[in-house]
Amino acid sequence: MTSPLIFRALLGLLMTLAIPASLGAFVLAGMKLRNEGGVNYQASGGFLKWLFWGALLLTLPGLSTWLVQETVPGASQLIMAGTSTPYTNGINKVANDFVDDVLINHLVPVFAAALVFKALLDQSQGTSPLGSIVAAMFLLGIQGIYNLATGSWMTSGAYSTTDLLMNAFNYAADTLSPIVGGLAISAGILAYVQHKPWKSFVVTGMGFLCATGLWTLVKSWAGVTLP
Repeated sequence: MTSPLIFRALLGLLMTLAIPASLGAFVLAGMKLRNEGGVNYQASGGFLKWLFWGALLLTLPGLSTWLVQETVPGASQLIMAGTSTPYTNGINKVANDFVDDVLINHLVPVFAAALVFKALLDQSQGTSPLGSIVAAMFLLGIQGIYNLATGSWMTSGAYSTTDLLMNAFNYAADTLSPIVGGLAISAGILAYVQHKPWKSFVVTGMGFLCATGLWTLVKSWAGVTLP
């Protein structure tokens, strides 16, 4: 039974806006990162929530394919809604142009510049400027995160959302953690030379360098098999 045209049009509109909305969710994740303290995100805070919503919206086509394979009633209309239709062509162009041009190329740099200015104000008040700097770097890297997510991180099927998030974690553990670990150890050496507390920097650096090993160790303690 074919659903009414108005329902197909609304479904097509939602599927069309899913990809631009995912980029908007990543931008909100960067803003929440600063609100939660900047350097450390809260385990149940808005940063992880907006990352999850961004990943979910980005992988809706893969989830739709899995639902069709499982013969879920009406799932095939999700695939049809995700394709170009006469009543969503204009909206699709406007949404993509807004996200790519206005949001990513114009608003995000303004937000990042404001955070850098906030870092200077934090430093002038004697507080750490790292929170604002980290959030600004995350915002400026959203386009690169999106390219990785739609490239090597993207899978299709029932686990497309969780696979994307797990691939993001593996990228952070394998690529970003060694860089952070090296910087932390360098900070520890500098603090040692200046006769300042240095042990926490060294321990933190070693922890980041061993992030993948620590994850494997925790999995072995829990007795579970995970990616």
